[in-house]
Amino acid sequence: MTFHHTPNPEAAQFIMSEDVIRKGTKTFESADAAQGDAMAEALFKIYGVENVYVKENFVTITKSPVVGWTTIMEPIQETLEQHCAFYETCDEDQQPKVEASDILEQIDVEDFPKLTGEQKRDVIDAMLDHAIRPALANDGGGITLLAVEGNVVKVHYQGACGTCPSSTTGTLQYIETFLQDTLSKDLTVQTVDATLP
Repeated sequence: MTFHHTPNPEAAQFIMSEDVIRKGTKTFESADAAQGDAMAEALFKIYGVENVYVKENFVTITKSPVVGWTTIMEPIQETLEQHCAFYETCDEDQQPKVEASDILEQIDVEDFPKLTGEQKRDVIDAMLDHAIRPALANDGGGITLLAVEGNVVKVHYQGACGTCPSSTTGTLQYIETFLQDTLSKDLTVQTVDATLP
């Protein structure tokens, strides 16, 4: 296991020696959400742990600003070594998903304004898969597309991106500009807390 600093000073990425999830992501945003998962439960027992995000071959831990990394780094590493297991299922398994490359091949993005709401959502999600999510994963984070309402794209940051100051400014602006340049100049992107109703 190796440790990687992220752009978010409150989040650290722990890269494991092999994959820890079959596909998709797994997010635990509280001790209550961790119930029934041995690794997440053990991590939330460490004072200061606020979020656990699992993707590919890494686990990103977000901590409270009141705790220093020097205090919790060793307990986190020990917990990951003892409890990290391979996940067969992910948070996205509840939703059928078509591969991004298939969607982008089937739909002409120049026709984006004429698409149905569901088609727009599929295209935007495919664009995020293709151009945005890999870069965020490199920094221990991710992004979920929650909704497309008219020209408003609602997203939720995961992992290191969740509380990162640059996520709500520079990264959000980059995503919005990217979608405007590739799909429609009328699109706007908003971040939403996925735990809110």
